[in-house]
Amino acid sequence: MDIVQYQFSNFSKIHNVDLKLYYCGTEQCLPGHEVGPMVRDYYKIHYIHSGKGRFHTGGRTYTLGKGQGFLISPEKLAHYQADNEDPWTYSWIAFNGMQVERYLKRSSLSNEQPVFSSNRDEYIQSCFLEMFKATEHNLTDELRLLGALYSFLSVILDPASMPVTSPGARGQYVEQAIAFIEHNYATDLSVEQLAARLKINRKYLSKIFKETTGFTPQQYVIQYRMNRASELIQKSSLSMNEIACSVGYKDPFQFSRMFKKVMGAAPRDYRNEKKE
Repeated sequence: MDIVQYQFSNFSKIHNVDLKLYYCGTEQCLPGHEVGPMVRDYYKIHYIHSGKGRFHTGGRTYTLGKGQGFLISPEKLAHYQADNEDPWTYSWIAFNGMQVERYLKRSSLSNEQPVFSSNRDEYIQSCFLEMFKATEHNLTDELRLLGALYSFLSVILDPASMPVTSPGARGQYVEQAIAFIEHNYATDLSVEQLAARLKINRKYLSKIFKETTGFTPQQYVIQYRMNRASELIQKSSLSMNEIACSVGYKDPFQFSRMFKKVMGAAPRDYRNEKKE
């Protein structure tokens, strides 16, 4: 049985709360090879490249084969087993994050419908290869890995919107845009600045960014700022004015309005709730 697993240990040190990668891997299973029943505290998606097997969860059994896959959600008991005659070969990715539930709500995947089919096998394999290559060459680069994961999730969770092209220049533009945002979120960022930085058309950047991440660049900036503000509110003694300035808002009232809109509570109320 050939198993290759890549551990993303560096990710525990990186403050990306939207989407966290834990590990990925690929396995050519022996006949009858099984995993579980067991629960996990993170999400895990398996994609089947060849062969077949059975996936059991929520009191139901699914027989799956090439071009199909399954989602395991946190704290959900799951068990899966390779076929005795034609055992499957699959790849997997384990992840978590504040935005995962939101992504899933926009897709057809759920605890009630944990399986999927795709006709983009070549594209999906290229996404996994991108992740594997990054770790094989000791380039455990958050942006490269996140870019590949976002590309994979976009075709799994929303197949209709997935571009046909393989990860390449488009993905690199998005990765560079994310890097620029996450290093400059405390400044007065604009889509025009991002596009100028990358030397590409603003509309094209917005299009490929939305297709890859599910967000417009401006939405990503706001969400990243609010996630960072949430961390500061909970883990620091900074005043709300200081936190607003730290995440790119000169006007504390504008910050407060945006925080309440995104997080569901005003900053001071949010801090008090987290202390209780």
